[in-house]
Amino acid sequence: MELPDSFFDFVQAHKDDDCIRLRLKAADNAGFDTKFAINQIEARRKTRYKLPQINSYARFVFPSLLAAEQSTSEDAAAFKRSLFAGRYSSVCDLTGGLGIDTAYISDVVGKVVYIERFADYCDAAIHNFSVLGKHNIEVVNADCREFVVENDRHSDAYYIDPARRGVANSRLFSFADCEPNVLTLLPLLLQGGSEVWLKASPMVDISLAISELAHVTDVYAISVKGECKELLFRIKAGTASEAVIHCADIVHGRYEIFDFLLSEEKSIASLHYADTPLSYLYEPGASILKGGAFKSVANRYAVSKLHKNSHLYTSRNAVPDFPGRRFAVMDVIPFKNSALKGLNARYPAANITVRNFPLTADALRKRLKIKDGGDIYMFATKCNDGGNILIVCNRITS
Repeated sequence: MELPDSFFDFVQAHKDDDCIRLRLKAADNAGFDTKFAINQIEARRKTRYKLPQINSYARFVFPSLLAAEQSTSEDAAAFKRSLFAGRYSSVCDLTGGLGIDTAYISDVVGKVVYIERFADYCDAAIHNFSVLGKHNIEVVNADCREFVVENDRHSDAYYIDPARRGVANSRLFSFADCEPNVLTLLPLLLQGGSEVWLKASPMVDISLAISELAHVTDVYAISVKGECKELLFRIKAGTASEAVIHCADIVHGRYEIFDFLLSEEKSIASLHYADTPLSYLYEPGASILKGGAFKSVANRYAVSKLHKNSHLYTSRNAVPDFPGRRFAVMDVIPFKNSALKGLNARYPAANITVRNFPLTADALRKRLKIKDGGDIYMFATKCNDGGNILIVCNRITS
């Protein structure tokens, strides 16, 4: 990919401009593809929070806006790098895309092969890996299915992120409907003792996926900034033991990981439920909620649940290492008109979260006439007796 200095000068000079107006007035005789240059400005805006380091490289090129939208975040890529470290000498990324995962994995693996069927993505990858100083990555322009069938090269592990969009850009959650069809590809990939790491949508049902894929050793539910972004399945032929579910929440570069087994969760017959919130309130991390460790986390940390379907927990004494957000309870208010009078005078602003509650956060805020933000946190939820309540808290950050 040969781009003149004027291309990158244009991107830098117009980084803050309105892209619609820029497209209308951009010259056709600039000496480079101005439409592609404006795409770079848009792509950098779309990825400024999830790819801050990548965006610090002025000559990094996004092959398309879709590549920017679908790219993994640097936080998630760095976590995956930690999983690959010390495990493999060679890795093949079968669905390279923008190449963020490939680049991070290459930091801890001797040899990485990047496979991508779109030639323009490969051109961008060769350029970008050079810009990033990643010199141990081989770029191959090929359909991954043909590459696996026709190529006799062996990799210790294969990483695959199948396309999950169908007709009319609809989202797909079945492995058989993804591109490529992972279920038909797996037997070939697992030959010779290779392992497979499969990235999947956070909407995928974990239990069903384990059953469908077979040979799953580990499942990672990966959350960034309080939102579950992806699932990662580690697959190895001959695996007989139960898959371990790793609920990983990435918070300011730190990894909070809660491990459990689905059989452990099912074996817990009963939990202790609190009739009312106690001194401390706990909201599990997004990955724990996705993983479904609702009873396991309560059992492990000896906390009480507020309601079967609320997934909020409480305790009389502080649990400093609870995996999620922790709060000190200030006030508990019944959700009744008589109790809500004058509430906005006491709490003019609050961060509102609803769990198992008949109103959305926006609808509740409108009804209470409370502004968003501030240091106060308010949870609207249902108690074990079925009554709706508001729990006013201060967040514990230390």
